[in-house]
Amino acid sequence: MSYPGRQAPQAPDLRALDAVLTECRACPRLVEWREEAGRVKRPVFRDWDYWARPVPGFGPRDARMLLVGLAPAAHGGNRTGRMFTGDRSGDALVAALYDLGLASQPTSTHRGDGLELHGVRFTSPVHCAPPAHKPTPAERDTCRPWLVRELELLHPTER
Repeated sequence: MSYPGRQAPQAPDLRALDAVLTECRACPRLVEWREEAGRVKRPVFRDWDYWARPVPGFGPRDARMLLVGLAPAAHGGNRTGRMFTGDRSGDALVAALYDLGLASQPTSTHRGDGLELHGVRFTSPVHCAPPAHKPTPAERDTCRPWLVRELELLHPTER
């Protein structure tokens, strides 16, 4: 797939795609917001070192199911560095996946907490936390090639 003026990153696999994604600075408004959220923390998270970078997808490369959110939350994925982690939506989602045998544990609190997904991957069409959780159409379109490449790499197994 191609988009006028945009080209999907040509990473050879999901690991490489995720690594390059975390360095993206293509959307100035999103870069400013995610980094500000990491500096001006909610009091309950004042001791956290925020991720404050684009949040890559999470889950196995042979996932058959892809769960797609809008974008990471400023004090959820932007804080923890993992999609659906550190916020209420992630709490409910991971608990449900655990009940179905699709997650190794019922909680998702931070990168490195031991969570493994079985046959499921998390991602989003926008990888940076947007102000008021509302990316602009231009920001969504700028980020779209990342999702397209992720889908291409998952194509052999994802349904």
